[in-house]
Amino acid sequence: MNNTIINFLQNEMKWNKLNISSIEKIGGLSSENYKVSYNNNNYFVKICTHNYLHTDRKSELSIINKAIEINLAPHLYYFSTETGNMISSWINGTMPSLNDFSSSKFLHKLSVALNSFHNLKCQKYFNPFNHIRKRINLCNDLNLPLPKSIDTLLNHLNNLEVKLSKNPLIGLCHNDLNASNIILTEDNIYFVDYEYSSMGDVFFDLATISWFFNERSRKNLLELYFNECTEQHYEKLLDYLFVVKFYNATWSLLKSSDSSSDYDYLAGAKMIFNDLLDYNSIRNF
Repeated sequence: MNNTIINFLQNEMKWNKLNISSIEKIGGLSSENYKVSYNNNNYFVKICTHNYLHTDRKSELSIINKAIEINLAPHLYYFSTETGNMISSWINGTMPSLNDFSSSKFLHKLSVALNSFHNLKCQKYFNPFNHIRKRINLCNDLNLPLPKSIDTLLNHLNNLEVKLSKNPLIGLCHNDLNASNIILTEDNIYFVDYEYSSMGDVFFDLATISWFFNERSRKNLLELYFNECTEQHYEKLLDYLFVVKFYNATWSLLKSSDSSSDYDYLAGAKMIFNDLLDYNSIRNF
């Protein structure tokens, strides 16, 4: 068994090692995640290994509790505001598939859940434009290989910031709503991993989840979320899709400098940057 998780469960949680029947590592990019069976019950256990630019564990705990109140997050048994380590109930569900992304049933569930979450509030505000610029500065300080056309991308980002700041639709956003942070069950949908959640434009979430949607599914999601899908809605979604991709590219590049994971973050960053520089990937700029 992994010594890190065993030490945490024994020393911090005071769990009896003899009553732990199984520990299964289940991945995680910014943390070590496990399914643990203890006293014949299953739990999700997260061990945080890094803190990043906007990590705020007190805010994260507050938001998790708000999400639990509307049945959007698993029940929480333990959370450390110092480390971010946590234990929650294990949800027997699945991550949405590519087929789900084109399913009206899934998109309806997703839109209802998003509307419920976006109607919540917190004290923390998230500005993705500032975070991207800060990350680029950090990448320069660390001599990480930014693309040669980074100034072109930044220029477009700055133009988008001016455009998108005129009519923001502010709500409590998850800010990392990729498929791996969504759990589907027979009768519910759950969001997990709230460490980046804060107030911001809800189109950041809509763009994040629709990254791998086709055009029809993107428009269906907007229709379900807003009860209509206007040209302005779709244009704003595509604008924020550029922001989301840029945000993830800089995160992946920074992560490449300190990761012990088998995943090639540098290759991932290059792939997203190339996508951004492909004018046909979203639209010409």
